[in-house]
Amino acid sequence: MTRWRRGLLALVLVCPALVMAQENTALSGNWVLDEAKSQVGRGRAGGPGPTQMIVKLAPTEVTVISDTGVNRDRETAVLKLNAPEHQIPGPLSWNSMATSKWEGGKLVVTIARVIEGPNGDVRIMMKDVYSVQDNVLTLERTQGPQTWKSVFTRR
Repeated sequence: MTRWRRGLLALVLVCPALVMAQENTALSGNWVLDEAKSQVGRGRAGGPGPTQMIVKLAPTEVTVISDTGVNRDRETAVLKLNAPEHQIPGPLSWNSMATSKWEGGKLVVTIARVIEGPNGDVRIMMKDVYSVQDNVLTLERTQGPQTWKSVFTRR
């Protein structure tokens, strides 16, 4: 294969990811929770959500740095786009696995919390949908019949 054809092939393979990352740049940035517009408190599916996030975009992944660690410590989740299920940080040291993809300008992350049970592993499934409109980020989490929204403003 000639050098020119290899270059063209590489460009064809990389361009869709670059275009998709550019279409969703509004998600990138520093975000702070607007408690007045959010559903907060205990008892929500998946535990307490973030109050602050930094979101960084790359063609093949989205990095979310949030204060969801122990005692609100920062932890980093690297969400690999259109990739097989991969490990991300989870609460209480639970094994958490995720798949991520763009759907119509929204980042959709499917999360499995894997907990050891007496009869084997138990998978608790949830879905996070990140969307941005007019400099407002909405994170909608669904677990079973429960859904709640967290609203963030750009810092």
